Amino acid sequence: MFSQETEDRLTFQHLLVIFQLEIRNTEDKLKNKVSKFSVVCILLIVLCMFVFGERKRREDIYRLGLELEKQASYLAQNSYEHFKGWSGTISDQEQSVLFKSEAFAASCRLFLRLTEERSNYFRNGFLRTNLYNAFIYLVNSYRELEKEMKRTEIQPYALSDCRRILDRMDYEFSKWPSPDNLAYLHQKYVKARDATVYMIEREGPGVYIRHAFRNLESIYRYNYDQKRGKNPWDYLVEISYDTLDKMEEGTMIDLNFEGYMIIEQSDRANRPVYLIQNGKKRGVTSPQVLNRYGGWGNVYEVPAEVIDKYSEGEPIK
Repeated sequence: MFSQETEDRLTFQHLLVIFQLEIRNTEDKLKNKVSKFSVVCILLIVLCMFVFGERKRREDIYRLGLELEKQASYLAQNSYEHFKGWSGTISDQEQSVLFKSEAFAASCRLFLRLTEERSNYFRNGFLRTNLYNAFIYLVNSYRELEKEMKRTEIQPYALSDCRRILDRMDYEFSKWPSPDNLAYLHQKYVKARDATVYMIEREGPGVYIRHAFRNLESIYRYNYDQKRGKNPWDYLVEISYDTLDKMEEGTMIDLNFEGYMIIEQSDRANRPVYLIQNGKKRGVTSPQVLNRYGGWGNVYEVPAEVIDKYSEGEPIK
């Protein structure tokens, strides 16, 4: 087995080869703008940030795992002491809590082992996917314990502390750009086999819901509401259909531009501006009318097909 230093060097060299190939592919395009030396320097800086940033994220998750394992062990021991001293006997329901507590503590210990730096599990080609899947199993173990404790009407502080740590771990995972990492998909768009576009939303640690957009208009309106600019496809992530199927379906996103001014998203000259009112597009006929409704800052660019779906209304004079 390689030492940690050797493994890091091999990872760095592998990524460097990839970037060198990218330089060769783009050299002709860049030679009149930036020197090859400058390109290499920039790519090396990005490469170093990627390698060391990824290592730091893993270390952050490992530290959170240590904190979680400590809380889980305390929770399991405290549950046993509590039930043992309650009435001298432990009911079937209380035993269920005890076994779920021990199972969660064991899950935390296993997760730590998989996250350790020397673990081959962490260092295989699907590093982020496998580690996040391990996190999902850990979250499921926690939820089973939480469910049993609610049934016995027991909500110790240690349980809430575990939930907060899991939330923090999920946030750290969201920084790892992998299409099979559910945490990374929060608030991004994905496409299904039937071309339906979904927005992915986080509902808790390891729990993500897919919300279908009713149509193209809904996508653009939602994207503008999120202040993401005029191109929602910048936030589209390609994922496997198996990953999409892991998420439950939530409420549909059905939005429109009623009450908004819109213009065709193109470079065509003399594009008309429309105000959508009562389900119709009304032409804005002068700069004065445009300013009356807020000016160009309130005009949204959308595809022509979004405009074409509206019937013509009376122009605004």
